[in-house]
Amino acid sequence: MKNIIIFSLIFLSLLITGCEKDFSNVIDPVTPEFKVQSVVKVDTLFYNPSDSLFTIYIDILSTAAPEAVTANIYNPAESKITPVPISLFDNGRSESGDVTAGDGRFSGRVLMSQNYLSGKYRIEFSVTYSGNSKKLAETTFSFNNGRENIKPVLSNLSAPDTLIVNTTVAFLMTVKVDDPNGLQDIARVYYTVTRPDGTSNNFAFQMFDNGNSQSNGDQIAGDGIYSAIAQVNETNQKGTYTFNFFAEDRGKLTSDPINHLLTIR
Repeated sequence: MKNIIIFSLIFLSLLITGCEKDFSNVIDPVTPEFKVQSVVKVDTLFYNPSDSLFTIYIDILSTAAPEAVTANIYNPAESKITPVPISLFDNGRSESGDVTAGDGRFSGRVLMSQNYLSGKYRIEFSVTYSGNSKKLAETTFSFNNGRENIKPVLSNLSAPDTLIVNTTVAFLMTVKVDDPNGLQDIARVYYTVTRPDGTSNNFAFQMFDNGNSQSNGDQIAGDGIYSAIAQVNETNQKGTYTFNFFAEDRGKLTSDPINHLLTIR
């Protein structure tokens, strides 16, 4: 009888040990929710030399504390104005622009330089949790840097004067663009064509400053020299074509045109 009791206890111990489960690795963790209540709203921000700091914020209702809340601000050229994301805090500290700690409003301050472009800006808010970043919201505002907008200037046009065309012929055209408000203020550079018979569809053919030599013949991106590769063939009218070149800035000011005559024989 004693042996039977001892055997039963050993068996029961093994059974309990074998049924123990390890819950150290959660297979399907619960992902916290981050609900946006509101974001900063500004129609137009004017540059102020005495206080050029702009406070941005996002109000979040969440089931867990985020690891980080950040924002990226994109200028009218869709370039980020800061090399790294702007950190936002819910710490009640004035240096972050935050008023009350722990209220779910995450705030940050960013310097809006007078050198920044005037125009529409975009703010993209993100949250990081468990090492993963997620976009939460987006808003826009207009910025006025207080500087006079001056129209761009074209110069140093390079294009052929005469082409003998018996088949398809491609040719390169380049033009230098300057803008007193900076090259980032250039919205587009283009040309139109008038045929020898005086007709034109007034289509704006785009020119590029992106360093893509294969597609549009441009050699160096961002140097202010805009390029385009055009093609003509034997079906084109013979005679003299007029090419009209323009540059337009983000304030909708257009340069004085440069006109160029190209004879197709």
